[in-house]
Amino acid sequence: MPATDSSQEPTHRREVTVEAVGDSLNAEVKYGGLRWRLSGEDAAAPDPVSSFLGALGGCLLMSLRVAARVRKVELGRTSVHAWANEKGHLEEIKVELQVESSSSDEQLRRLVEVAERGCHIRNLIREDIAFGLTVTRI
Repeated sequence: MPATDSSQEPTHRREVTVEAVGDSLNAEVKYGGLRWRLSGEDAAAPDPVSSFLGALGGCLLMSLRVAARVRKVELGRTSVHAWANEKGHLEEIKVELQVESSSSDEQLRRLVEVAERGCHIRNLIREDIAFGLTVTRI
């Protein structure tokens, strides 16, 4: 077996465990001490696509905040409203990013551009899935 270079290994990896719940369309996700449920049949838990949209929105907001801090741009309230086609395989994702900021339109445009590039979840979306991002000032 060839030796591996441990200097190339990450110091911390993101790891979840997902277990099916009985013979239902439910799954329990575990991350460290956190637990949450996904469901394809119960409205009391998000389905996997809705969970992905939540991760996308959270990632975009965090990436926007990081970009703003680095560039010393003040942001007020920020929120994301994201939606996708209702059934079947993902074909389209639309995102509305709402931002409160006194920055110029050009500063805000650039900030959003940097945030979108820096969002790891956004970078997981395949090119054959239509993606639209609009920015609204609040």
